[in-house]
Amino acid sequence: MEDKTIIILRTRQCRRSDLIIKFLQAENIPHVVKSLETDPEAQRLAQKFDLRSSPGIIVNGQVVNPYQMIENCQIKDRVKARQLLEDLLKK
Repeated sequence: MEDKTIIILRTRQCRRSDLIIKFLQAENIPHVVKSLETDPEAQRLAQKFDLRSSPGIIVNGQVVNPYQMIENCQIKDRVKARQLLEDLLKK
């Protein structure tokens, strides 16, 4: 599942996760959301990629720092955020 996929590892109360997921939905970017609280696969991925905060973003097997896209609980630049994700999916 890690290849050619955007995976969001989230916790229930994470506003940054909500923001990223809403952005992906609004931009019609396919993605998978996994709960760090209830999904053993999400927990395995978090451990494998050494993710210690939510949201964990894995694109095409590479970790994306959410702060490359978020600032003050808003998407910094929608065009650049989309391009970042699309470029990683092409690798």
